[in-house]
Amino acid sequence: MKPIELLCEIVAQKGKVAASLYSRHPCFSALLAFGFLERGGAVQSIPCLNCDNPHNVEIVHHSGRIGFFCPEMGFIPVAEGEINAVRANIAKIIDALTDTFDCRARKSSPVAGETWRVGKVSSEAGDIAIYFHPKLQTETDATDLAAALAQEPGSTYRLILSAAGTLQGAGSVTVSLSDVVELDVASSEFQSVSDLRDLVGAPRKNPGGAPNRYGETISALIMQRISEGSALAGRNEEARAVLNEFKRSNPHLKPPSVSSVQNYVSKVRAGQ
Repeated sequence: MKPIELLCEIVAQKGKVAASLYSRHPCFSALLAFGFLERGGAVQSIPCLNCDNPHNVEIVHHSGRIGFFCPEMGFIPVAEGEINAVRANIAKIIDALTDTFDCRARKSSPVAGETWRVGKVSSEAGDIAIYFHPKLQTETDATDLAAALAQEPGSTYRLILSAAGTLQGAGSVTVSLSDVVELDVASSEFQSVSDLRDLVGAPRKNPGGAPNRYGETISALIMQRISEGSALAGRNEEARAVLNEFKRSNPHLKPPSVSSVQNYVSKVRAGQ
């Protein structure tokens, strides 16, 4: 599991989670150190894995001990460390996204409910307004988002980032946060892995001039990986793999952007 995927899993739970469930993940401590997660109190329930039918159980105090009751096993004590809680620091996530995409018009508090405005970025065809909602999996999630967006000024394009679920709404495009950014544990920063214009379908004006100077090299790498059977199914994953190969083979050159390589992957696969 990548760092961004671990963060998304915790974000999607929209509250406190038991730190003990995630503390063994190699990136957990980094998420805490970077401020994307924060400690706070104790959870009120945890999964019971002691019987044949795993289920959630409420934490209680019984005879001076902390634990829970399982219908099959009776009272089971737990160590205090097992119920220490962490939660996602959404404000920190919004800050990091704003910096990653160099947004303007960022709002430092939720628009309404759990919907945040990350900010706006310019494109050749108009502004792209970026929003974040923890999850978009149910009708209630979609209704909450729609109510929040109804209070917002209009924009040519609206992009909704979600930690879990991609329910689509009228006048906007929803994508998974993990498909848009990765978390670099070396720099503690998000790194964009998708072109926002492509995600919302914003047309691009042809600036003319010479084609990308690395176009032939990148396209050749992509075709070589296809012929060798080493190409990855996902466009984003394949683009990152191709870019890594380019960097290894051309350490003296400034590499193209991930979004440029993604475009070449799409073109090669489409036979263009």
